[in-house]
Amino acid sequence: NMFALETFTKSKITEVGVLSQKNREPDQNPGAALSFTLELSNHNLAYFDGSLKSFLYTKSAATTTAPKQNGLEGIEEVSDMPNLTAAGAKLGKLHWNHELTGYSLEIDQGLGGKNSNLSIGDVALANFRIEPKEGGTILVSFVGEAQDVPEQVFGRLATLKNREVQIRLAPPVVDQSDLGE
Repeated sequence: NMFALETFTKSKITEVGVLSQKNREPDQNPGAALSFTLELSNHNLAYFDGSLKSFLYTKSAATTTAPKQNGLEGIEEVSDMPNLTAAGAKLGKLHWNHELTGYSLEIDQGLGGKNSNLSIGDVALANFRIEPKEGGTILVSFVGEAQDVPEQVFGRLATLKNREVQIRLAPPVVDQSDLGE
């Protein structure tokens, strides 16, 4: 169960950096390091570790003074476990030391039309930070690095710094025949 964003998800690109390998040929494209921050339901904690959600969240407020929020009719609850546990409230941002490789990233810049979307392949995800928020959402930030980004794509990425975009992240397709017996 690998981390993925199967549908377009609102995200902010907080940094756009150039990766340049020392041994790069003059005609080779530079790499890009993109920093993303997005808000997700705490269900997504399962991508990282199955026990994180119950460690950071609980079904009911820790104190009886917290107002009981009744679910609004017709509005989907963010989470079945919206309240922070004592640990969730005190830990703050978690550094999650994990690298994922072989992702496909698609960025919708909001220009309309699928052809205006930026697609980048073979992206490595690392530097995860997870911040649990009261109410059942988590702020997730990570860096996506791609070693080979065509010039025109790089130019467009540079204009997206500090902008909100919609992103999709597809995990690598595992070839079953590679898995052996």
